[in-house]
Amino acid sequence: MPFTSHQRELIKGMLMATLSEYRVRPGRLREWSLDAASFQEAARSVEHGTPLSYNQEWHLKYVSALAGRGDVLPLWMGFRFELAGPLDVEAFRETLRAWAERHETLRSGFRVASAGTERFTVDPDAVSVRDVVVGDFASGDDLAGCLQDRLDDATGAFRWPSYVVETVERADSTTVIVGLDHAHTDGFSVMTAVGEWQELYAAVVAERPVEHQDVGSYVDFGVAERAAAELVDADHPAVGHWGRFLAAGGERLQRFPLDLGVADGAVLPHAKQDVRLLDASEADAVEDACRDVGGGFLAGLLTALAVVTHEITGEPVYRTVMPATTRTGREWLRSMGWYIGVGPIEFDVGAADSFLGVVPGAHRAARTALRLSRVPIAKVAEVLGIDRELERRMPEVFPFVSFADMRAVPGFQRWSEWDARPLVRIGTSGSKVNIWTHRTYEGLWLTARYPDTEAAGASVACYLDRVRDVLHSVVKTGDYLMRTEGETV
Repeated sequence: MPFTSHQRELIKGMLMATLSEYRVRPGRLREWSLDAASFQEAARSVEHGTPLSYNQEWHLKYVSALAGRGDVLPLWMGFRFELAGPLDVEAFRETLRAWAERHETLRSGFRVASAGTERFTVDPDAVSVRDVVVGDFASGDDLAGCLQDRLDDATGAFRWPSYVVETVERADSTTVIVGLDHAHTDGFSVMTAVGEWQELYAAVVAERPVEHQDVGSYVDFGVAERAAAELVDADHPAVGHWGRFLAAGGERLQRFPLDLGVADGAVLPHAKQDVRLLDASEADAVEDACRDVGGGFLAGLLTALAVVTHEITGEPVYRTVMPATTRTGREWLRSMGWYIGVGPIEFDVGAADSFLGVVPGAHRAARTALRLSRVPIAKVAEVLGIDRELERRMPEVFPFVSFADMRAVPGFQRWSEWDARPLVRIGTSGSKVNIWTHRTYEGLWLTARYPDTEAAGASVACYLDRVRDVLHSVVKTGDYLMRTEGETV
């Protein structure tokens, strides 16, 4: 069944989409990967591996815990795009090889050693690419099912390699789909990789040299991160801030302001809602209003979420956790890896009577969170003595609010031409609500993931409608006056 015009418009803005939300036109399915033999040889010959990054360590602990219970869940991220014309098979082979040569994490595998899980790396000269034609598909539904199964099977964290590339070839175009275990990537990496693949393939086809300068290694980043974390102790400012934040928030940090219909301790499959909160001109208007009082667009978004939460709960202080990039050096900007930390967001809402009165505090809180996110939460938890508790909560350690400005992604302005989109396949369950927001040239989009109950679906929809109302009031009037206790909602 073809998509409706509304569905096509929604998909156009979606940036937390699953493979099933796209139609892949039938054609010849071919699967590409690095030769596993080079990983097996490296695993045998490298006596001592390098340490994992903190994100990788937590991720692999979670994967191992699931495996210990007999659960295998797909936990991959990826992207898709189109190449015009018939596929140049040998050029594509060289493109994948060059991509793996550029990014050391793509040549890395994980193994369990006596001292715990460690990483080993394949030498660039040992990399080779294999491909296999899976078959010719005339049915889009059959193709979609096959793609899903093959991507899920090939992206396990302990597979060598733990990522795969699928191409669907036709005479007039080729669809490229890349899936990687989360250990090797974050959202910004897969978004940046779209333009990178287009550049690499075009260079190889034109027989231009491919250069890798100014692209750092995530393996090196992980080593440096570990070294810096050795200096983090109980007197470190990040430890003190997190300790106070967690003590003040308590279990309220884990609760959505409206009923989700989830019993205590229940873990349910997730559903999601995708909405556009603002169009482009409306987003500009909100940003202008926030800048007039010393804030910015992110502060305005946080303020809208905080105002609605305050109106529902009466809590005077808004608290959440925000993922933030740890790409502090130029060499990490186009590097493939999981360059994400988390920072605590905490600011007063109750002392103000309007949206603009809250924005400056939200702005200061966001800046503080960005700074604190550079200290791994796993190290902070270890120093605070709560690491086992946070590990027990994985993957829902904290409900969070994420923001990304897609206009900063290299090549993003050409995504429509390339029919490009990031993909996510997180088959986890839980009891919390997590929010991702993305600003694009078309406006502000929001994706909420939540436990799949009727009550949660209605509550999340109600909450998002109220957030949209706050932002639209700022667009139309320049501000929003908060409701006082007892007013009709």
